[in-house]
Amino acid sequence: MADYKTPGVYIEEINTLPASVAPVATAVPAFVGYTEKAIVDNETIDPSTSRIPVRITSMLDFIDHFGGPFQEYYDVAVSDPGTGESDAAINVSSIGTSQTPYHLYYQIRMFYANGGGTCYVVSVGTYSDIDETDATTIQADIDSISIDHSALQAGLNACEEIDEITILTIPEAMEVSDGNRKTLYDAMLIQCDKLQDRFAVFDVEADITSTVFDDGNDFRNDNIGPDYLKYGAAYYPSLETQIEFSFSDRSVLISDTTTGANGAIWNDQGLGAIHTGQTSTEVDIPFVASATIIIETVNISDGDTFLIGPETLTVVAAPGNPNEFSAGATNNDSAENLRVAINALGSTGVTATIDNNILTLSAIADGAAGNGIPLQYTAVGANIGAVVSGSELSGGVDRYIDTNLYNRIIKELKKHKVTLYPCGAIAGIYASVDRDRGVWKAPANVSVNLVNEPSIAITTEEQANLNVDATTGKSINAIRLFSGKGTIIWGARTLAGNDNEWRYVPVRRFYNFMEESIKKATEFVIFEPNSKPTWVRTKAMIENFLTGLWREGALAGAKPEHAFFVKIGLGETMTAIDILEGRMNIEIGVAAVRPAEFIILKFSHKLQES
Repeated sequence: MADYKTPGVYIEEINTLPASVAPVATAVPAFVGYTEKAIVDNETIDPSTSRIPVRITSMLDFIDHFGGPFQEYYDVAVSDPGTGESDAAINVSSIGTSQTPYHLYYQIRMFYANGGGTCYVVSVGTYSDIDETDATTIQADIDSISIDHSALQAGLNACEEIDEITILTIPEAMEVSDGNRKTLYDAMLIQCDKLQDRFAVFDVEADITSTVFDDGNDFRNDNIGPDYLKYGAAYYPSLETQIEFSFSDRSVLISDTTTGANGAIWNDQGLGAIHTGQTSTEVDIPFVASATIIIETVNISDGDTFLIGPETLTVVAAPGNPNEFSAGATNNDSAENLRVAINALGSTGVTATIDNNILTLSAIADGAAGNGIPLQYTAVGANIGAVVSGSELSGGVDRYIDTNLYNRIIKELKKHKVTLYPCGAIAGIYASVDRDRGVWKAPANVSVNLVNEPSIAITTEEQANLNVDATTGKSINAIRLFSGKGTIIWGARTLAGNDNEWRYVPVRRFYNFMEESIKKATEFVIFEPNSKPTWVRTKAMIENFLTGLWREGALAGAKPEHAFFVKIGLGETMTAIDILEGRMNIEIGVAAVRPAEFIILKFSHKLQES
């Protein structure tokens, strides 16, 4: 009470309304793994030594901070057409392992494709460098890539400092040994139990040479311990996604065994528009009449030569201006002078045009053979940038292929899709279901976006063993393909599948949400008088919050008093000793809704009555 000493009118505001409980976020996952780069606060860091969780809100945001996917390497074999075919045969195979162990970029894509929002990303290292000298060195470097489980563990530890995180995922844990994976998975559960505000999502290895029964038992026995199972859920199997592997032209090797009147397409040198990355100073273009090569004049150097048919054209730099060139003419615009000089060669079979300072050299048909005339370009100490019929190339290009073959190869490469374990998609579905229905709704009977089908087709009989395990109680949620529905999450159990209290994912996550929300809201009470006015105010605040949840359908009961209770007070939740020792005990009980996992329809015959 104020101490009034001077006569006057004074205003005192009386707080009669209770404080409110602000709901916390429920689906903010942390993704731990390897990235192309790591930029934190506009500075590039070394993620192998500095594991810093970065808040991400979109796929573009992720790319800005962490870059793109690992570039896959392919071997393309071009051979003579088969019987009755007119086009060359194309066979594509991966170099080294079947696919990259760096999954994080693709998992983030699945997260946002399935409704994800805010997340945290912890980069624990960057992609390994690949020596692109030849296929042998590429394969050796790819096969030597390893995922460091201790780095993933360090990234997981960094998540402990971020209070906003509510879901833990480590996609690349599938690339380490069973023993190390168990260490990581157990550490995730330990962190969830310690902080009591987050939930772990686990992937179960899918071995197409094994059985569903064995895959489930291998996970239970080798990948997860017996403790804190209520804080995690496992999903099986992996998913055949619609995401194409990322690759660049220079990451594709081409071998050519075609024969015919004109010999091999590029004389067994490989490459063309797609190349090995070997440095070359010569371009040899046996193009057809419709092909076009564009040479950017800014990349032409003094002394370079164009070998057009049997004739040679030498480039001369303008005095005092290395960016302007001529071809034995005056010091005018380089591209224009080159165009004039090339066209002056006459019967070479090549015509030159210019547009926006870009010199375009086009083949014209040879009247005798009906083929384009080869053109060579020899660079002196520089590479050229080029475009073949709209297909962009860069760097030390070697030999070109015609547009039709190039497009056919790209089409074959894009048939290779990424197979991913489901944790990224599951985290996105958690977020979308929470947003649309509430954290108390089971994230099941929901389709998975950007997926063609699960890698393993699970039958109803096979799922029975995954869903209910009497020995360990470690339930595994199945992802199944249903005709007319697509790929559906068909399970909502935690790993504590035999626990009546914590059997279901929505129950555990709802309690996380409710507990964390009330915990943060009651912090204002700390150091307040431990007396009835404080108790009444605190009880009203919590009851208002729970009443709102009951109205939204999160709690079971015809009336609020059937759905929850809040107890606080001397003789009810506290003794005089509690008050003397500064403890305020609040007891809260709620009747959380549970999913209808088994729908039983009972039918019987009824006798005729009329």
